[in-house]
Amino acid sequence: MTKDRQMTFGKYKGEDIKYIILTHIGYIMWCFENIEWFKLTDEEQDLYDAIAIMIKKERLPMTFPVEMMYKHIKDRESYEKLKTPFTFNYGYISLRMSEKDNPIFNTIEKYITHRIRRNSTKECSSFESLSGDLTGLSHSMNKEIERARLNGESDEEIYGYWGSMNDYKDLY
Repeated sequence: MTKDRQMTFGKYKGEDIKYIILTHIGYIMWCFENIEWFKLTDEEQDLYDAIAIMIKKERLPMTFPVEMMYKHIKDRESYEKLKTPFTFNYGYISLRMSEKDNPIFNTIEKYITHRIRRNSTKECSSFESLSGDLTGLSHSMNKEIERARLNGESDEEIYGYWGSMNDYKDLY
């Protein structure tokens, strides 16, 4: 087994590229859009395609333009059919155990955080990218706040205007 490639630049410098695809695919899309020399290996591209297709299939809300993410999918046939080994269950990105013969499974097995048995015939492996029922919402909110800060928006514009304590003194 070969060692997974790591990012050599940016805020994820030193992190496995596959882990970033699983946890922050928008960053990979940003790299495609903004860094001319940035490319994925075939294994990494297969994972990118599968996660991006899952996002489309599950209609997951993202804080970036998903159409830009979709244009970097190379497996157009799977994209057209929305065919992916991944699903989104209870806030987790999961891989159906019936898909464990899929080559993607072996390349990301080390990122499995736990195995969940949904019923007697189907088991899913879950990944850390969006863990917990509210983490997906929290992740989206944090990305939206990050976007707003990068656009120079003030705290008042981001969180709303609360006024001063004097505005509320006549209410009681």
